[in-house]
Amino acid sequence: MSSSDKLKGVRDVVRSRAPGASRLTIALCATPERIALLTRAMLRMGSFRPPPEAAPRGASIPHALAIMPLDDELDLEVLGVPLDETFAPMWPLALCRANSIVRLDPSGTLDEACSIIGMAPLEGGELAPGFTEDDEDAVATLLRAAAERAKV
Repeated sequence: MSSSDKLKGVRDVVRSRAPGASRLTIALCATPERIALLTRAMLRMGSFRPPPEAAPRGASIPHALAIMPLDDELDLEVLGVPLDETFAPMWPLALCRANSIVRLDPSGTLDEACSIIGMAPLEGGELAPGFTEDDEDAVATLLRAAAERAKV
């Protein structure tokens, strides 16, 4: 099964759990370098498109990485939260719109941000054992697992 096919199954998962949803947002929390690699891997998958607003240059602030239309009325949005503690005060504001939060790198400050909004981060290594951010299949597996555990 291709990486895009793995993600298309997310539509059925979301539709069965939240029939009226229009968007499912998964936040990926990692170092800025890993966020860049994740973005490139997603955009190499034919199903993802860049977000309408360009990513900020030179600032490691939370931002949309890619969007995948799942059907005419449902999108999968992937939000990147670079773990640069300079911008940690912004994390709860970004994370509060996420249906699922995935931690790829350890951060006590991320734990604090998640506790502020009342969500616990999912561990990337548990969702996709052996995960590497530059492998499209591994990224698709991670996103599908995060979608299956999303709070909708």
